[in-house]
Amino acid sequence: MSPRTTSHRSTRSIRSRLTPPSAVRRPSLYLAAAAAGAVLIGTVTTGEPAAQAEPAAAVSIADQLGISAADPTASVEDQIAPLEQLAASRSQREAEQVQAAKVQRAADKAAAEKEAARKAAEEAARKEAAEKAAAEEAAREEAERQAAAEEEAAREAEAAEAAAEPAPAAAPAATPSGSFQDYALSQLGGDGSQFSCLESLWGKESGWNPNAQNPTSTAYGIPQFLDSTWAGTGIAKTSDGYRQIDAGLIYINSRYGSPCAAWSHSQANNWY
Repeated sequence: MSPRTTSHRSTRSIRSRLTPPSAVRRPSLYLAAAAAGAVLIGTVTTGEPAAQAEPAAAVSIADQLGISAADPTASVEDQIAPLEQLAASRSQREAEQVQAAKVQRAADKAAAEKEAARKAAEEAARKEAAEKAAAEEAAREEAERQAAAEEEAAREAEAAEAAAEPAPAAAPAATPSGSFQDYALSQLGGDGSQFSCLESLWGKESGWNPNAQNPTSTAYGIPQFLDSTWAGTGIAKTSDGYRQIDAGLIYINSRYGSPCAAWSHSQANNWY
């Protein structure tokens, strides 16, 4: 055997005796990692390097982490148990934080859904109230229109009934004399103001001509009555100007109450 080979084997044997087995080194590696972590945590927390911190009582890394110093005679499992417990405790806290976050998100979501439901209910109630108010307003307007239509129908029925009733027959008049205007004034009891209105009315209609004939209708005579109007006066259509005046005054008194009222209507509507 060569001296080189013998020397190499002797060196490897010595290293084997000096280097503990990996199973024995493992707790030491864990403690070293924990120590490095503790130093890092201290540095981050205080914002100063460990070397610049104020002197304090000597505390071991294991004590800072709440881990008893490793017992050289203990098994590997017993030596790493505190570190496993520390890791499990951290995992449990992280799980609890995750669960708490989930619970908070669920609560926030439930609160948001509840608020959305409340707003939707308020909007539905507001819409329903608006629709109800609109329906009530429409019903009120319809009732008013109906009432107005019924009132108008009643007035028309009264007017038709009054037109259908035969006018009282005029008393036989004495043989008139004088102008048609003088006769009309006498029939008005000498009321000059009413006669003035009548003179203007029939002056506009016929010029007081008893033979005046409207070329586009049956209007005839001083009062320019249609054939249907003559029937309502109780006096037959005639060319006698005096009888026309009698029929005209009957119609005016029945429909308007006075010649001035008839004249006002004629001025506003161009008929009476």
